[in-house]
Amino acid sequence: MANTLKLNDVTLFAALNAEVKIDGEWLPIEECAAAGIELVDAERSCDGYFWKRLTLTNRTGRELRLGGFRWRQTGAHTDFLGTPGKRLRLYKGGWMMASACGSVRYGDTDFELDPGYKKFAVSAPDEYDDQHSNRFFADNVIVLNDSVTGNSLLAGFISSADLFGRFLAELDEQGVCSFSMINDADDRIVFPAESVNSEELVLLFGPDGYGLLENFADLWGDRMKARRPSGRVPTGWCSWYYYFSNVTEADILENARYLAAHRDEYPLEYLQLDDGYQSALGDWLICNEKFPHGLAYLAGEIRKAGFKPAIWFGPFMVETKSELFRRHPDWMIQDENGNPCLAFEWRGKSPVAVLDGTNPAVQEHFRTLFAEVRRMGFEYVKLDFMMLASSVRNGVLFDRKATRAQALRRGLAAIREGFGDDGFILGCTIPLGPAVGLVDGERIATDITPYWKPDRKYYAEAPTVPNVCRNIINRCYMNHRLWISDPDTHIARIDNNKLTQNEVELWSCAVRLAGGMLLLSDRFETLAPERARFSRWLLSDPDAYETRPLDFFEHTTPTIWFGTHRRTGERVLGFFNFEDVPQILSVDLGKLSDTPVKLVDVLDGEVLGEFSGVFTINVLEHSCRLLRLA
Repeated sequence: MANTLKLNDVTLFAALNAEVKIDGEWLPIEECAAAGIELVDAERSCDGYFWKRLTLTNRTGRELRLGGFRWRQTGAHTDFLGTPGKRLRLYKGGWMMASACGSVRYGDTDFELDPGYKKFAVSAPDEYDDQHSNRFFADNVIVLNDSVTGNSLLAGFISSADLFGRFLAELDEQGVCSFSMINDADDRIVFPAESVNSEELVLLFGPDGYGLLENFADLWGDRMKARRPSGRVPTGWCSWYYYFSNVTEADILENARYLAAHRDEYPLEYLQLDDGYQSALGDWLICNEKFPHGLAYLAGEIRKAGFKPAIWFGPFMVETKSELFRRHPDWMIQDENGNPCLAFEWRGKSPVAVLDGTNPAVQEHFRTLFAEVRRMGFEYVKLDFMMLASSVRNGVLFDRKATRAQALRRGLAAIREGFGDDGFILGCTIPLGPAVGLVDGERIATDITPYWKPDRKYYAEAPTVPNVCRNIINRCYMNHRLWISDPDTHIARIDNNKLTQNEVELWSCAVRLAGGMLLLSDRFETLAPERARFSRWLLSDPDAYETRPLDFFEHTTPTIWFGTHRRTGERVLGFFNFEDVPQILSVDLGKLSDTPVKLVDVLDGEVLGEFSGVFTINVLEHSCRLLRLA
């Protein structure tokens, strides 16, 4: 039973079908009643968008395995999806922070992912195809843009607590020949007479594709009761990107003393201990020999220095050598034989199991653990490797009626309850959907690196400077709508760093324009003055700009970033060259101002002159020019 959807007198879908996956098979809505299944496709036109939700009720008298819900259209039709394929560009949302997001075009293949990491990078790795052109996968949200008219169609899920939402689009010369909007239910059990809802889908249409993402994030955040902290954004220092897992108690105290003595230069709020202190994953409160005085002592010393203590955890990870695993193997996600599933080997040496967030005992463990962490004096926690709670796809959960999304969110909710409503939680590698409403801050890109990119083959989700910048500019719309975004730490040093001066300038400008949280990660005793100026520049006015990409659909990693100062209204243009050779970049200033504008280089104060119309600039490789419109 095909459905036609119109918005603002535009036919978005001419033949959209609702389906439900039962016991491994997709069942169209018109066949559900004969199978004893009631499936209701509810929809309504709202102010500026279209809303949809599916509801299944089991009338069969037996248990069912619910694989998921989907809306699907195939074939050529006279609607927006019938826009010729060569005119279409697609923005792909991603599952978690490292998942590649950005625009692709007709003839492209999907982002190439590391085969070993794919299960952590997308919600449904078996459905992901990075080998064939014109087949695209997106998590949470997708935008289709017509390059000729400029119009865009956005589809996205604004509720995201229970089911992961994803999209599949296949193009041909006639347009989008197959388009699916899917909620995965992971074969959860549905009892007789029980009803289950899909997540809530919205459709938006208009001439500003990036603006649709901003509107979508507002709707998503409102629906999920996003935590939108007011006031000054968090600033701080993180140990990871200088010391990595070799960090010691002495390293933390050295930097605490330095920062206390140079508070006017570095007015930071938090000092965050990252990975490297724990005796084993899972035994978080038992330190290794590098932290002889323990966590409570360290928190006290940080506080004495005048900073708020912060700390890193991977709460769902449990090494098999840990005391927690020895005492509670039944708390882990199990295989079909009742044995703990092993997710991977920690640093290639130690097997890691995953706590089952649907188990009430695990939830109580999280409440108790994070209440104790708070009692020790820590006011901020960074939660890492959180995708593991949802990545064990062959596992058996304690709650047979729970989904992977629910396993994650229930565990995260218990952490929030234990840590307190006023504690700051930074999400890291959390699948984005279930995190909304529970975290205060959220990493929106993969890890930054003290080098431009590795000297080997790397993939779209790999930690590199270009990959980080691709994600943070494509996800600027999330900041202050879903959480305070975290672009990752700023590094500027010369020692323990292969980034050139130009590359450090580029990363500094990217952090400046992306906004959100601001954490530094250099060793201050050895930070050269010519590099320290970048850190002080960022701290002088953090989270200053509301930024968007101007070439959003033209480049997977946009090169023209336009920022408007939140308080003063000052406007800046960032011209970013991520290529290995110089590039000539251009922008039509007429779209930004009705009158000629004076352009001034923000970093060195050089006045370039007064310009109107199309402005072009030569930008060196791995470099950025940040210009103020005066």
